[in-house]
Amino acid sequence: MDSSITLRHSPPSDTGAGRPEREVVLKGPGIGAEVRGVDVARGLDDEAFEFVRNALHEYSVIVLRDQDLAPAEQTAFTKRLGEMRVSFYNRYGVPGHPELSVVSNIRKEDGEAIGIADAGMLWHTDASYLKTPDMYTVLYGLQIPQRDGQVLGDTVFTSAWRAYEALPEAMKKRIAGLRATHSFIHHLDKKKRAGNLKRAPLTEAQKAELPDVDHPIVRTHPVNGRPCLFVTEGHTSAVVGLPEDESDALLEALWTQLKNPAFHYRHSWRKGDLIVWDNCAVHHLAVFDYGDIPRRLHRAGILGPEPF
Repeated sequence: MDSSITLRHSPPSDTGAGRPEREVVLKGPGIGAEVRGVDVARGLDDEAFEFVRNALHEYSVIVLRDQDLAPAEQTAFTKRLGEMRVSFYNRYGVPGHPELSVVSNIRKEDGEAIGIADAGMLWHTDASYLKTPDMYTVLYGLQIPQRDGQVLGDTVFTSAWRAYEALPEAMKKRIAGLRATHSFIHHLDKKKRAGNLKRAPLTEAQKAELPDVDHPIVRTHPVNGRPCLFVTEGHTSAVVGLPEDESDALLEALWTQLKNPAFHYRHSWRKGDLIVWDNCAVHHLAVFDYGDIPRRLHRAGILGPEPF
């Protein structure tokens, strides 16, 4: 869905010589918006940055198109959102910028990909397997695959708060106060069983640093207070305290709710897209339809609070 409805303009007094007027254009059903009139490389004053952050909290996923960013400029922008997390997959860090990770299927001479090649194959929110998951993700498109003029490698987002709102009241009562286990080891095993694990294996030391964690099934957004579903197909292994069959059935029901296209925004990438999303408010899925056609992005994550 692309409604292309302009929702909000900056006052005319904000528009300097040669600077386009800032505006937000809705692209999806309540989530997903394009923020126009912002040049990240030039730097954002406090008012412009608040404009961007407010759009993020309102629409959960925002895209700033036609950006031309060096790693240092992406890092400087991201740090204004909060404390950056350095990934434990440091072998895929951007040279000179370990706080940025390469996401790519491009391969070196030895056959290993230059970046994380299987990121996003299952619906998930970033770092839900940690006690303090990522609050925001900032992803910048450098090489976007195409075939016969068609853009490939879309990213699909689903609204965790709209999915919760649409649940029957009986289900809301059933899951109130329940917690679920999130596990990165479970995630890797799930990918391996499906035959689509493409990244380098974890060392035993890395595995030891990633114990399973429990989070509420419904978490409260720390900024706007919205209740959001927080169980993911990729990382949630069980509902705490329920028998396995009952746990599996409940998780499948909630995942089915989250996968409903009525809650989705599907982003078609362009080179120079800078996308920021709110991991409390949305889950996301990468579309792997491009095979060996080169794709390369730089990712940054912002440390979030412990879910409540």
